[in-house]
Amino acid sequence: MTDSHGKRRFDRRSVLKVIGTGIAGTAAAGRASETVSATTDGSTHYHNELYGPHFPDPTIHRDDSGTWWAYGTNMDRSDGSNDSEELLIPILRSDNLHEWTYVGEAFDSRPGWTYGSIWAPDIHYYDGEWVMFYSLSPRPWESGEFGIGLAKSDTPDGPFTDYGQILGDNDHEGGGSIDGYFVEHDGTPYLFWGSFQGIYVTELTADLQDWKPSTLQQVAGQAYEGTCVFRRNGYWYLFVATGTCCDGYSSTYEVEVGRSQSLFGPYTDPSGTDMLNYDANNAGVAQLTANSRFAAPGHGDIATDDNGRDWFVYHAYDRNDQEYVDDVPARQFFLDRVEWTEDDWPLIAGDKTPSLQSVEPNANDTGVLDDGIYRIANENSGKLLEVADAGTADGDNVRQWSNSGCACQRWWVEYVGGGEYRIVNQNSNRALDVTDGSTANGASLQQWGWWTGPSQKWEIVENGDGTYRLRNVNSGKVADVLNASTEDGADVVQYDWTGDANQRWSFDFVKTVQPADDGRPW
Repeated sequence: MTDSHGKRRFDRRSVLKVIGTGIAGTAAAGRASETVSATTDGSTHYHNELYGPHFPDPTIHRDDSGTWWAYGTNMDRSDGSNDSEELLIPILRSDNLHEWTYVGEAFDSRPGWTYGSIWAPDIHYYDGEWVMFYSLSPRPWESGEFGIGLAKSDTPDGPFTDYGQILGDNDHEGGGSIDGYFVEHDGTPYLFWGSFQGIYVTELTADLQDWKPSTLQQVAGQAYEGTCVFRRNGYWYLFVATGTCCDGYSSTYEVEVGRSQSLFGPYTDPSGTDMLNYDANNAGVAQLTANSRFAAPGHGDIATDDNGRDWFVYHAYDRNDQEYVDDVPARQFFLDRVEWTEDDWPLIAGDKTPSLQSVEPNANDTGVLDDGIYRIANENSGKLLEVADAGTADGDNVRQWSNSGCACQRWWVEYVGGGEYRIVNQNSNRALDVTDGSTANGASLQQWGWWTGPSQKWEIVENGDGTYRLRNVNSGKVADVLNASTEDGADVVQYDWTGDANQRWSFDFVKTVQPADDGRPW
């Protein structure tokens, strides 16, 4: 799809954007080409994917020295001809959460209670040992029972000693006995599990080698697998995957989240629906879903960095990096920031789609303004920055106008790292942009769907008097009211910095992030 200038046109789902992200398009001016690439800033940013070609179902834990350890699936989905190449749970390590090195395999030999692929590991440090729950399932050409096994090691790099199956499909009516996730609560060990036949939780024995059937209960419906459980601010959060994981680029995997004040539920999603009510015929509110480059994100885990920021590790497909394993597109290792709304809901990757580039974990890269919704007023006229006539189309003009209460006069201001912001209109969900990426004095400001280019990125610079200037990253020029007008409807343009009042802006805070079902942060 192209606009009237013949430039390729993007909607907000066709590119990558994230709280804490600094992304640049391939063109310095005008619209980007169809391929979006990231700027290189090794000092403050990392790029997804983190590791490939194949690392599905990642789980993560940190040791006492500060080293991160990640474990993933590596399985043969063909006809068994590559069986000898199947890794028995690959292990990665990292000192910073975004640069990963392959260490080896968790097992010296295949667990023997069912001959099949080992997948969906879950790692924790518990009672002085590294504890791994893993799924073992018959491959398409084999027979046997789906189930969850237990292995332990004194060190995170193994080798892990197998303790065999602790739970299988024949043990209970629920079925779907894979994708375990371990939780210790008030000194008692529990295990969550399930795959499209309900998500369940049960108490484990003290040695973790068996479960207590009398404690079994269901916490989510048949729409889900790939559970991750996380506790924060008095809530238990149930992160689950739904859709198809393994159909290559046509896969529909995504992440939904429910929460409860009790470990045992009920878990309700942001719409207020009990997750027990979701099955194969309906879906809840996606908190992480695909975009035009990255397909089928899901089945992840949560880590917290040294600054107390939370990060979601997961797998997804990269359409631009088409690695294959056993003639099937590879699922690769991703990381994205988890922000929390003021009413305690997680917001993954800013717009709920995988990011291409983000500010590194543990980085002390912060902006001069907190992320949130603001009215932006000109110091000279006192009038507000708005989209003309409350327009919602690409290319609509940006001007000044007296306060009318219109959502077109409110802007989502989001720090994307490296001193740069994106500024998105609340009414249209389009970003503040410079016409055709111009670098000329007097070029009009407009709105455009977020395509990550430098003409959509702004430095918010303190002037020392409580006001700020908006400096365009592409042109280096600042937002200015044409001819220093004080009239309603006066055009807002870019111009060299003169220090005049018509180039100075104040930010009136309205509210913090509030996600909606369509992914908008309000």
